Amino acid sequence: MKKLALTVLATISLALMACGPSKLEIQEASSMSDVLIEVRQVLNDSISLYVGNVFYLNSKQIVADDMYPLHASTRDPSEFEKLTATDEITNDEEFLNYLRRKAPDMMNVGIVIGETAYNEIGFEEAAAVEKLTKIFQKIQGGSLTLFHEKNGDLTDMKKLY
Repeated sequence: MKKLALTVLATISLALMACGPSKLEIQEASSMSDVLIEVRQVLNDSISLYVGNVFYLNSKQIVADDMYPLHASTRDPSEFEKLTATDEITNDEEFLNYLRRKAPDMMNVGIVIGETAYNEIGFEEAAAVEKLTKIFQKIQGGSLTLFHEKNGDLTDMKKLY
């Protein structure tokens, strides 16, 4: 009887694992994002960086009651050390306009919760996702996908809308 129960339990577990997205599907979904917002702890810095199509949002900004003013700077991935001007973003519309200047056809957005975000005192994933979802819902017809990162790899995804 125990063997039968264990076999059924193992079969159900394997079936549930098969229902989740594979690593390849997660990577494909992230590459389909026009912009990825990666929330992570940035020590000794308050500037958020836009590199390639990824906006590295300092988790300190998300913990604050109001994430603005947000200081953002663009970096060329091939010349990462080359400094550029810092923009001050003061509200949701300016944030969306900043991202649209970098990715004019922005429709599909991904939110990546980096493993270091949890090191920020007061960081709550649900609150961070809620704040960002309210901002990106203003993009009509777009999609928003939530990813988690651990050791530099995306581990899972959930389509928010």
